[in-house]
Amino acid sequence: MSATGLSGVHVALATPLSPDGRSVDHDGLARLVERTLHGGVRAICPVGSTGEGPRLTRAVRHDITATVRSVAGRTVPVIPAPSAPTAAEAISEIGELVQAGADAVLLAPPSYYPMTADEIGEYFHAVAEATAAPIVLYNIPAMTKVSLPAPVVASLAAHENIIGIKDSSRDFEYLQSVLYAVDDADFTVLTGSDTMLLPSMLVGAGGTIAASANVVPQLGRQVYDAVTSGDLDAAASAQRHLFDVVQACRMGTMPAGWKAALAAAGVCSPALVAPARGLDDDRRAALTERLRQLHAI
Repeated sequence: MSATGLSGVHVALATPLSPDGRSVDHDGLARLVERTLHGGVRAICPVGSTGEGPRLTRAVRHDITATVRSVAGRTVPVIPAPSAPTAAEAISEIGELVQAGADAVLLAPPSYYPMTADEIGEYFHAVAEATAAPIVLYNIPAMTKVSLPAPVVASLAAHENIIGIKDSSRDFEYLQSVLYAVDDADFTVLTGSDTMLLPSMLVGAGGTIAASANVVPQLGRQVYDAVTSGDLDAAASAQRHLFDVVQACRMGTMPAGWKAALAAAGVCSPALVAPARGLDDDRRAALTERLRQLHAI
């Protein structure tokens, strides 16, 4: 997979679970993959933050990736997210994910301990040198407590095995700094903030990996297609609709709102991986009503 092939609207795939939350609902997972592909996503990114990957075991992340590959077929890029505290663990899991069908991986820095800029660069460089799978850097400091400095991203962008970055910082100035730092590299910058898709693309982002694409994949595609065709009025209209859906689903512990929305759409149960809890009945009812008003379900 190349940096050029990374452009587009991709889904940060949720992980459907059994109603008791104790096992993966692989039938629901297949329904969700088919739903997102029908809505126009280009790539599928399972077991990331929206997919509750860090709360799943390594074996379960492998099995989910294998199911996604089986349902999506060979032509749809599959980009799972390993979860590892060390470079050695990341390298090992990436090998397993490639065997399960991954085309590339979405790799965040290790969490728990702070990291200097040099340590961040050394970590990703070590993984990139030792794995065959292309790497998409994952900047999500709200979860990892580690932010990838723009100069470090620019240095890593020169590595042939590092093809892009997903920025979920919700910091537009940071996004701009990365875009300007990698301006001459064969490297794609994606936003993880679907509420910022339109402005992100206007300053050079290549698209998004979005949680909203689980529920309303067509809206992200409408924004993307309108921007690429130069119809900014249509892009702005679709962005407003997408913004309203995202705001409605920001309820409870992430990704409780998205799980509740998928339950309302008949895709899967609203259960989250323990110890996280889904929305209570009253909040689920309110969300369902709001999504109906927005014609999102």
